[in-house]
Amino acid sequence: MIIALLKSEWIKFRSYYLALGAALVALVAVPFFLMNLDYSQTAVGQTKALSEALHALYLAQPVIVIFASLYFAQEFVKSGMRTNFLTVSNRKAWLAGKFLFLAVLLLVLYSVMIGSCFFVMLARFDLDFSWPLLGKFLYYSSFGLLSNLFLALLAAGLALLFQSWVVPVSVLFPLLIGLSRLLATFIKEAKYLPDLATLNLFEYEGLQNSIDLSGLGIQLFWLALIWSSAIFLTLKRDVR
Repeated sequence: MIIALLKSEWIKFRSYYLALGAALVALVAVPFFLMNLDYSQTAVGQTKALSEALHALYLAQPVIVIFASLYFAQEFVKSGMRTNFLTVSNRKAWLAGKFLFLAVLLLVLYSVMIGSCFFVMLARFDLDFSWPLLGKFLYYSSFGLLSNLFLALLAAGLALLFQSWVVPVSVLFPLLIGLSRLLATFIKEAKYLPDLATLNLFEYEGLQNSIDLSGLGIQLFWLALIWSSAIFLTLKRDVR
């Protein structure tokens, strides 16, 4: 059944042009930001290149959030969820298939994104390819990518919970473009917001000194809260 559901999700994804377009934008967002960034004014050489690459990954978060929201929200267009629940009796299997497909899709997107980002970084900062540099790039970017993955799943959970892409985009997009930092200047508890919690994972200079993964734990807490609520309501929802 899972294989059939994954095939169905692939067909729906290809036919939903908004989500498909958002995925294509996500693929070019990181290389685009990397080509136009000059954030670090003090670092040079590999340090500057890796620092700018992590900043580019951070700036791509809003695009990833929009993509994940649109993908899950397609179920609520033209009573799509009602049709699915009437044809698929096992809602748990439907949720598992949809979640698994999104996870695979995000992994593919991130793989292509990271590959293009690395080669753009080499060209942008006139660096020669070396295996140690590739290993360092993959190592330090993996923490930020994990944070981005959690944010994407959080957006998908909000879309499932509220049956709309508008809510996750309205909540997360302003936070990602600066609202959370503004709130942090007035409210110290703002550091527990899902985007601010992992901000340190996109600072290369800081990661060289120490790697604090507590922010990922905070994001996991938000994920558990949102997804448990979304799954409970989805399993109990009456679509007749």
